[in-house]
Amino acid sequence: MRYIRQEIFKEIGKNGQEKLRKSTVAIIGLGALGSNSAELLARAGVGKLISIDRDIVELSNLQRQSLFNENDVGKPRASSAKEHLSKINSVVKINFFIDDLYFENIGKIFNEKIDLILDCTDNLETRFLINDFSIKNKIPFIYSSAVGSKGYIFNIIPKKTPCLKCFLKEVTQLDTCETVGVLNSIINIISSIQSNEAFKILLNKNYEKNLLFFDIWKNELSKIKVNKNKNCVCCIKNNFEYLSGKKASKIVKLCGDNIYQIKTKAIDKKQFNDLKNKLKKIGKVIDFSYCINFDNKITIFQDGRALIKAKDEKEAKSLYSKFVGN
Repeated sequence: MRYIRQEIFKEIGKNGQEKLRKSTVAIIGLGALGSNSAELLARAGVGKLISIDRDIVELSNLQRQSLFNENDVGKPRASSAKEHLSKINSVVKINFFIDDLYFENIGKIFNEKIDLILDCTDNLETRFLINDFSIKNKIPFIYSSAVGSKGYIFNIIPKKTPCLKCFLKEVTQLDTCETVGVLNSIINIISSIQSNEAFKILLNKNYEKNLLFFDIWKNELSKIKVNKNKNCVCCIKNNFEYLSGKKASKIVKLCGDNIYQIKTKAIDKKQFNDLKNKLKKIGKVIDFSYCINFDNKITIFQDGRALIKAKDEKEAKSLYSKFVGN
């Protein structure tokens, strides 16, 4: 009875609902778009969700990340999302990873049959990594982005549609939620369209072939035809530059309140505890098990990552060196 209103919709039906139950969807990024899309898929009865997110919940997130609440502030988004989604639908299997997706771990994390990938990330480097992985492993994925009042959706089906590299070039500095803001209303629209396209792809229905563009403030909707690039380095030449690690970077500015991520090698449990005890002597430390937060400035993960609030990259590196080490 849980899905009865969905089953009587003729494009889904009971057979379609059973297909959704047997489907596995990977959601990369559990910020505004990812958490909203994850909730819609869980409520719709998609059988298994594999989610990965590298960040923590911030107070400024709650304006648009409706899955979270004030009690989640400071906690890893991936574990908080799992907690809330399990209360929404306890039948759905949820595997989560508190980690950054990069070329060295993407194959280990997604080492099972995946029917679809939802790209809900906040930077082009990760998007191009997903694109490489999708094309190489023939897994459909849905690109989504939203900033300000504008948002985009594009379905990428290996061998059938253009890929991300066909119309987006190299990593460049783009507008972010921090620099131009973001409306929660555009988030809901984009995640709803992304989830709806996910249902179509999972059920082998006709999906949207064009790049969709929305500007909710101006009430504009455009469909943009994207052509396959005959010289595409990824889907034509199968040169997977991001998946091979050739274009990986160690420091990335995230879409947040002046937050930089620095990646180094993982540390063992003893080193992690030693660092925690050292920081306790000089400031306030909150232990979330998966990570520790120091003075609300640095969040350190055992996998070697650190999220640092700083005015620029130089200050982020300086704070990392000062409190974590080289």
